[in-house]
Amino acid sequence: MIKSKKSSKPSNSKFQEERIQIGGIKLNVGIWPGKKTPIICLHGLSGNLHSMEGIIKILNKQGHKVITYDLRGRGHSDKPLTGYGFENHTNDLNEIISFYHLKNPILLGHSFGCMIALRYAIKYPNQIKSMVLLDGGGLLSLKKRIQILKVLKQSFDRLDVVFPNPESYLQLVKNSPLIPNWSKEIQNYFTKELHKANGGYVCHMPKFVMEEELKEMGGSIHLNKAFLQFLFRPIDMIQKIKRNKQLDFESIQIPTFILRGTKMNLYPNDDLLPANAYLSMLERIPQAKGMEIETNHYGILFEPIKERDQAILKFIKQS
Repeated sequence: MIKSKKSSKPSNSKFQEERIQIGGIKLNVGIWPGKKTPIICLHGLSGNLHSMEGIIKILNKQGHKVITYDLRGRGHSDKPLTGYGFENHTNDLNEIISFYHLKNPILLGHSFGCMIALRYAIKYPNQIKSMVLLDGGGLLSLKKRIQILKVLKQSFDRLDVVFPNPESYLQLVKNSPLIPNWSKEIQNYFTKELHKANGGYVCHMPKFVMEEELKEMGGSIHLNKAFLQFLFRPIDMIQKIKRNKQLDFESIQIPTFILRGTKMNLYPNDDLLPANAYLSMLERIPQAKGMEIETNHYGILFEPIKERDQAILKFIKQS
C-alpha cells in the first residue's frame, strides 16, 4: 500500500527525481514531463533509472511523459535484505502506476526489465496500452542460462569493490568487451552508477541484491552454489526454474514490439535473446512485431541507432 511521497529538487528544468514510499520501502523515481501517452521504462538487471536515458530523451522530445525508476536494490532506491524476484518487481510497478494515476501507459523494458513488463502484462491485462521489449523476455533453456551467467560475470566482478576514484571504475568498464563503442553518453551513465562509500566509490548495486535476484530465478552468482542449492533444495529450485520457463504469452492482447540484438557479447552463441526464443515470442504473442538490429545486448541500449529510434516511435504512434 502506498503511504507517502517525498520529493527532491529537480536536477534541471525538465527532469525531476523523487522518492516515493510503497509497501514499506522507498523507490527512487525519475520523471520527464510530457502530455502524450506516459511511458514507463524498466532497466536491466544491474541498471538504474539512467540506463535508458538516450532513448528516453527521444521519447520525451516527442511529447511523452516518461517515468523511470531504480528497481528495488538499485540506485537510490531502498535495498532490503530480502524481497526480490519478479513478483515483487511486478507489484512495485503496479504501485507506481497507481501512485501517479497513469492510464494505459506504455512499458519499455531492456533485458531483465522485459521480464517484468511481460509478467505485468499477463497479470494486469487491461492496465497498459502496449510494450516495447529490448533484447529480453525470451524463455531460455538451462544450458542457455549458464551461458548467460558467464556473460553476466563481467557485471558481478565490479560489485562491492571499492574504487579509489571514478576514473579507475570507468577504466574497468571501458576495457570490458561488452561495451561496444565508448562515448560521452556511456561515460556519463557509468559515472552515475557510482556512490561514495568507505573512502572511495562503489557500484550502486550491492552483490547480495544480485545474488537474491538470481536465487529467485533458480541460479546464483557462483555456479557451484547454484548446484548446491539444487542438491539440498531440489523441489524449491525446480519450482523456481519452472516459474521462469513458463509464461502465458498467448494471453497478452496488447501490441508488443520486440527488438533483438544479433551480435554476440563475449562468446559464440551467448546472445541474451537467442533467435529461437525471439521467434517463439513473435509466434505466441498475438499482436507482436519484431526487428533485429546488428548490435549486441548493451549496444541495443547505449548506441545511437536511428533505425531503432524511428521504429520505436512509429510503433508507439501506431499502437
